[in-house]
Amino acid sequence: MNENEQSEGTSPEAVPEASGPLGDTVTIFFSDIRGFTDYTEREGDEAARQMLRRYNAIVREKIEDYSGTVVKELGDGFMATFRGARPAILCALAIQRTVVQANRNQARHGIEIGIGINTGEPIQEGTDYVGLDVNLAARICAIAKPGQILVAETTRWLAGRIEPRRSEGAVVEYVDDGLHDLKGFPERKQLFRVEWHHTATGAQAGAAEAPSADEEETAAFKAAVQRGIGVLTRVLGVVHLDDPAFPALLECQAKASELRLALSRAGGERRGAPAKEVLEWFAPFETLLTLMLERNTLTEERWAQLDATVARAFGRPLVNAAARGRLSTSAAEKPVSAETARERAKEPEPVVEARSSVAGALAPPPLDERAAGVRWWAGAYAAWSQWKPSGLAWAHALRAEVSRFPYLLSVHIRATADYDDGQLAGGYFLLLEHVENESPGFMRTVIERALGEAGLGPRLYQLLVDDGRLRETYASFVRDVIQVAIPTPGMWADAGVVESDDATALISRSTATIGDPQEETVQLTDPQDRAADRRFLVTMQPLTTRFFYVKSGKLKIPRDVDVKLTADDQPSDRAWFLTVKDSLSVRSDPKLIPPTGVSVPNLGRDNFGVWIAVFNADPDEVVTYELTVSVKQPRQQSAARSPFSRPGGPAR
Repeated sequence: MNENEQSEGTSPEAVPEASGPLGDTVTIFFSDIRGFTDYTEREGDEAARQMLRRYNAIVREKIEDYSGTVVKELGDGFMATFRGARPAILCALAIQRTVVQANRNQARHGIEIGIGINTGEPIQEGTDYVGLDVNLAARICAIAKPGQILVAETTRWLAGRIEPRRSEGAVVEYVDDGLHDLKGFPERKQLFRVEWHHTATGAQAGAAEAPSADEEETAAFKAAVQRGIGVLTRVLGVVHLDDPAFPALLECQAKASELRLALSRAGGERRGAPAKEVLEWFAPFETLLTLMLERNTLTEERWAQLDATVARAFGRPLVNAAARGRLSTSAAEKPVSAETARERAKEPEPVVEARSSVAGALAPPPLDERAAGVRWWAGAYAAWSQWKPSGLAWAHALRAEVSRFPYLLSVHIRATADYDDGQLAGGYFLLLEHVENESPGFMRTVIERALGEAGLGPRLYQLLVDDGRLRETYASFVRDVIQVAIPTPGMWADAGVVESDDATALISRSTATIGDPQEETVQLTDPQDRAADRRFLVTMQPLTTRFFYVKSGKLKIPRDVDVKLTADDQPSDRAWFLTVKDSLSVRSDPKLIPPTGVSVPNLGRDNFGVWIAVFNADPDEVVTYELTVSVKQPRQQSAARSPFSRPGGPAR
């Protein structure tokens, strides 16, 4: 099931109600009055009732102003949802400002509110939402201090920079609040404070009382720490597009992680080294980001200076990777659709001096007219040759293509020209780039090598398999794709299971047509039916992949998920699996399912869900696989025993 994000600012009325248990990407908002019980004891029941009425009116009005939806009232708090991260944050700011103004206008001691925000893909049950993403938003709200807005890291990056109107005389900034232990979450969560500063007020205060030297140094130290944490966070988000375990990058990120932790602690204590020294600590990391993001616009003299700095700090291999454009950071670049990138590629590009001979060699020649009649090749090659010089990172291009065609990998490359008026073939530029990385120079010579043989199309395919090494590397290509595309935007799945306390939902496709958007849902409530194994038969074309998932709904007691794959009644390891720990970004690295099967414990507590990618790496044969999935109550078992072994030994 594709899990595409809704665009920022979309009104709730424009979005159809979810038709199944799998939710859209939404931003979840919780607010809570701080000290309501103390206020009631101090001011009396009637004053507390009037205060609560005023507070409810403020919150409801602002949620409506920013196109949010009130899910429910929680006594002295609210739960609401928004279709974008930015409207949710703007709403929270408006609420806090209005409450501050209301407090100034009344004689009694006013109220203060804590707000927590998270973005994810919760499970929708009627008008309510449940799941780990909802729990995380509630936990964030619970630790927000009076008057504070705390947001999850995912929300912060999705919202991006927020600039109020100039007439408001204010600035909004994100302040790194460090890692937090939150109840019910095994991993510490990175949170950010959203702060609003009135520039005019700040100027008046500065004119009335000049800060001391110590205050100036403290402010400079705080600013340096915040800047450093921001830089290091971006470095930790950098990926090598060809090698997820690139040693030089991993060493650099290990250093960044250590320094970031030190800065977080120093910032919390508000003391440490002089600001100038702090800036020097993270300067090499900032220089690395400059090389990555501005490599095509730097002068040769400036490039040489930055090159030397990064090489001294992290080694020459990392500099070379930056120069070739093989490093990417999602925090620094906003994803662009592949269609937009292709349109940009058609426009005249400014002449930029090549950074190296490697960069010049990356520009591919136009489509060879002799291969124009091979529609699947022509579509894929045209998209590849347009994307290659566009500067759009492979990971961002991949997400854009999967958002458009979530069933891309489920269709054999030679059949793609028959889908979506031939547009699907263009998505396979991702596979051509994989082949080019595995066999450098392959794309420049493949047409000449394929000519002279009977049937250009079959010969091109065979060269991809043999000389392009797809027979050996298709599995790694699938791994690279799911590392980027799951859980967001998500792949088209044949079937899924959503497990809740009181029911098991089985989601399947209405037809056997690949790409069918229609789903059918069956709710199971009988305990025996729910505990039964789910067996999915899937017949797969050569070099294709099919997807399945198990997700948690509202679960008080976690579940164990057992997975096993067979082909022709023989155990198979032709499937990747990965666990999703929140529904938007955090997940484990993909692993192959062992022939004996695998058990994933604690669904609903440690994991939001499990994705399985079954692939047929045979370039010639159609293969039928049987995937067995079981979702059961937790149990104790020997580590050496397979979860699929029969009680009492093998069957006779």
